[in-house]
Amino acid sequence: NPPRLAADTEKDSRPPSWLRYFFIRRFEDDRKKPHPVVKKEELMKPAVPYCSLVVAMLGVAAMVAAPAVAAEMPNPPKISTFAPADDLVGQLQAYVEEVEESVETEQEYGDSKEKLLKDADTVLLIGLALGLHDQPNPYQRAAPGIVEAAKEVSAAENFDAAKAAVGALKAALTSNADASKLSWQDAQAASLKALMEQVPLINTKMKRYLRGSRFKTKADETAGHAAVLAIIAQGSMPLADKTDKPAEAEKWFAYCEQMRDAANKLRSTIRAQDEDAADQAVQDLTQSCDDCHAVFHPE
Repeated sequence: NPPRLAADTEKDSRPPSWLRYFFIRRFEDDRKKPHPVVKKEELMKPAVPYCSLVVAMLGVAAMVAAPAVAAEMPNPPKISTFAPADDLVGQLQAYVEEVEESVETEQEYGDSKEKLLKDADTVLLIGLALGLHDQPNPYQRAAPGIVEAAKEVSAAENFDAAKAAVGALKAALTSNADASKLSWQDAQAASLKALMEQVPLINTKMKRYLRGSRFKTKADETAGHAAVLAIIAQGSMPLADKTDKPAEAEKWFAYCEQMRDAANKLRSTIRAQDEDAADQAVQDLTQSCDDCHAVFHPE
């Protein structure tokens, strides 16, 4: 215990006497300790270049924060070389009919909601392709309206909104606008997941007619399916940032090209009525999907 000091008689805000005693003793002890000797040359050393250090740190931070330069999407070939307009026109009409069926009743909408999303994004890509097409077609000037209406169908969150959006899509088929402002980048509005889920569904429908007498009688339909697959492949290129590996964009582009070319090869064999070549083309198309999945969607 600290020694008792004389009681303070002044009524002020000074600390208690024992606390003052403690600090006085600490001060006296510190005075008795030897102080370190600082050499003159130490005092003459320049100060740490703080500003330079800060600038360097900011530079490193900027390099870390700066996004990687995105790989440039390869220039697409003329659409007629892999998906002729005539093959796409019939498919657009068929998909719009299916979209209408999905909203005939609220019960049907509830049962077909996932299908509606896939079909709407497929319509978006087909409409976009017809707008960008190098071959004149009945929907070229309607394409901007079709693309925008398809977006609204995909975005609809309930039956009433979906019903209204589908009505707008049907009306857009006869709209008239400047298609020159469209680009493949407009495909970014589509869902990559919906498009990838659509591919096996199209494959299933197409393979039913690649054998026997139906190979000839259903040639227009199966060639159309193959053309849509080629359009999905081309339209998926701008969606590289939606994959699980956006840094692998160049590989994504290569696999999309592989699928597009394989789908076009299949379409060509169907039009040529070469059943054996069509079988091989189906295998090539399947392989393109497997190769892509091995990198971007391994099981």
